[in-house]
Amino acid sequence: MKGREPVRLPPIRKEYLWGTEDWMLSDLHEQLKQPIPLLIKIITAREALSIQVHPPDDFAEKEEKKSGKTEMWYILECDPGACLYYGLKHKISPEEFLKRIRNKTIPEVCHKVPVKTGDVFYIPAGLLHAVGKGITLAEIQQNSDITYRVFDYDREDGRGEKRPLHIEKAAVVAGFLPPLQGHRPMGMPVEGEGHIRTLLVQCPYFKVCLYEIKKELKGICEDDFQSILILDGEGTLVWEGGMLPIQKRDSLFLPQGMGWYEIRGGVRLLLSERGY
Repeated sequence: MKGREPVRLPPIRKEYLWGTEDWMLSDLHEQLKQPIPLLIKIITAREALSIQVHPPDDFAEKEEKKSGKTEMWYILECDPGACLYYGLKHKISPEEFLKRIRNKTIPEVCHKVPVKTGDVFYIPAGLLHAVGKGITLAEIQQNSDITYRVFDYDREDGRGEKRPLHIEKAAVVAGFLPPLQGHRPMGMPVEGEGHIRTLLVQCPYFKVCLYEIKKELKGICEDDFQSILILDGEGTLVWEGGMLPIQKRDSLFLPQGMGWYEIRGGVRLLLSERGY
């Protein structure tokens, strides 16, 4: 059974000017011994992140020699009154976009959205966005680190330097449009045997479902890997080769070909896999 058993991945903490990221699934996890197309993080924003945009695959491959970046957010916790930026209020021209970046008024046309626990945001490449202060969220994304910042609140780092902006590249890849998808799951809750399943996001790069397990979840991991992030509760992961106790904030990697498994107990989790 070696190599076909689940792996519990320890979080890899990243410290930033605005807060922290815990990398829950990444190529940095030496236990995986294989390239992973997804990057899964828990982001804790003590301060607002920059307003930014990510490029699509074609631009990123040409300009950066990397893949593009489409992502999604699931809000885990937030302070009262917390908000984030999600697309634009209305369509603007490329000329207005550049002008507002240079005169630092781009937040005025960004769509500011109050958030609550359980909100879902799909962020395709080209959509302007920013996590707001006082928000903790799970981010599932293409395994890419390309970010084009357009507004960073004139903040300075510990050396008194401002972080660079990426205005010219952002102007090429930004769509200048409001978001097409609201901040709700793409699917409706579906009652299963011992659990409720809700499709949060499905796109060419990833599929993410929320499972609220009352008793048990029976699954199979055969053709590709699966990633499980425990949001709340505790229980047991059982498979042909053994069992593993699980609890809140555990990150579990299920390798291709592992076969059947069951999750027993009262837990809420995100199950992420490759999109099709």
